Amino acid sequence: MARVCWICEKEVPEGTPIRRDVVIRFIREMKRKLGILKGNELVVCPAHLAAYAEKRKRFERNLVLYATAAVLIAIGLPILPLLMGAEFNPMVIVFALLLAAAVFALSLLNYVPALEAGKKGGA
Repeated sequence: MARVCWICEKEVPEGTPIRRDVVIRFIREMKRKLGILKGNELVVCPAHLAAYAEKRKRFERNLVLYATAAVLIAIGLPILPLLMGAEFNPMVIVFALLLAAAVFALSLLNYVPALEAGKKGGA
């Protein structure tokens, strides 16, 4: 199994492994079912650790922003019409939850997985 850097997408002899979380496992499973799984070990090579850290920091910041927007939508969308005197409609709650889930799912567009804590892979 080859080690491939997450940032430069090239084979590297050593690097810090990427944590195999839910998103990575889901992507690998879909690739396996489609027959395009290469089976590479994903790592971040030492030369790109700074770039990785910046991307991961940006992803975490955006994740918080999207989650905040999703919560505001899920709470505000059903309550605002009631405050303005409209009748209660249960479909508004369903729509608000679906819209909040879609907004939160947008955070996965710039997904950057975490590194395995305390592990350093090498040849």
